[in-house]
Amino acid sequence: MATFRCFRTGMLVNSSILTCRNTISKQVVRNANKKPKWLSAYLKEQYNRRLAAGPEPERHPEKFGCWNYDCEIYAFGKRFGEEFNENLLKQAFMFSSYVENERARREDLDINLDTDNISIEDNEQLAIKGGEIAERYIKAFLRHSYPLLFEEGICAIQKYLMSDESLHYVASNLGFKDLIKTMEYPPEDDKYCTAFKAVVGALAESQSVQRAEVFVKDFVLPQLIGKDINEMWEVVNPMGLLNSLLTVLGRGAPEPRLLHQSASQTMMAVYHVGIYSDKELIGRSPGESVTIAEEMAAREALKHLMKTSDYRPPLPIGKQAENIKLDYEKKNISLEQLSQKLLQNSEQRITSGIS
Repeated sequence: MATFRCFRTGMLVNSSILTCRNTISKQVVRNANKKPKWLSAYLKEQYNRRLAAGPEPERHPEKFGCWNYDCEIYAFGKRFGEEFNENLLKQAFMFSSYVENERARREDLDINLDTDNISIEDNEQLAIKGGEIAERYIKAFLRHSYPLLFEEGICAIQKYLMSDESLHYVASNLGFKDLIKTMEYPPEDDKYCTAFKAVVGALAESQSVQRAEVFVKDFVLPQLIGKDINEMWEVVNPMGLLNSLLTVLGRGAPEPRLLHQSASQTMMAVYHVGIYSDKELIGRSPGESVTIAEEMAAREALKHLMKTSDYRPPLPIGKQAENIKLDYEKKNISLEQLSQKLLQNSEQRITSGIS
């Protein structure tokens, strides 16, 4: 029988031993690749049960360990360069459901909440204070930026910025989700809004109202970038409002004129209507019909008079707003005041005609 010399050791090896080893190794490989008959059915059943059970509920990071709430609270203020009172900041994220559950748990442990100085409160009062600060600052900033816009338009923009949808978008992108203390997870949308207002109130008590206003300016007002503020305020009768505004300004009544039209006998008809006052074009717009074009032209004329057109200067946000002095008591003219001025003008005309 032939023998071979091993390459590594230089020892002589019988060929029959090599053949035996090769056969054994092939059998081991075959057995390793061969799966049991029950394995396929078992895996299929597990897969079907997983689909029937549905997705796992979303869990808070603390359920997985390696979660330090105090460190997260500390890092929250440092990310924005603000100095918070940690107790107030924790309170800003606590809701009544969590507070009641925590108090019941401590009572079961016979912990005296009054003597041990570990009482906890919800964020209701902080949210009220923060909401008032934010609304007051937003209105003052908008009045300064749009002095000719009616007060109803200012209030409509402020409601958009303080809406649940807008504040939820801001708060969710600032990392509020894992810090909010409620009995359900993930928190509901309205909890984000309340928590954001409470954080503004906590910042006002930790530092000053001015720092809280800067926080609102940096994170809430930028939501107007790329938005058409004229769409936030719905004007029911634009031509009537335009007529009243021109009368108060001492200008001639609006005169709609058809500038040109195209394909009027087809389904793709387009009409261009312009609004004139004292022989001056103050607004123009196309439309599917003359009525629609006239209404859109009146809206464009209102934008021109209120300085809210599409080509208006951008809002002074960031460093440009640092030196702005806001008048919190000043208000823009409202539609009610406009109607009162019209009434006074008509009474004066009647009086002068009689005399």
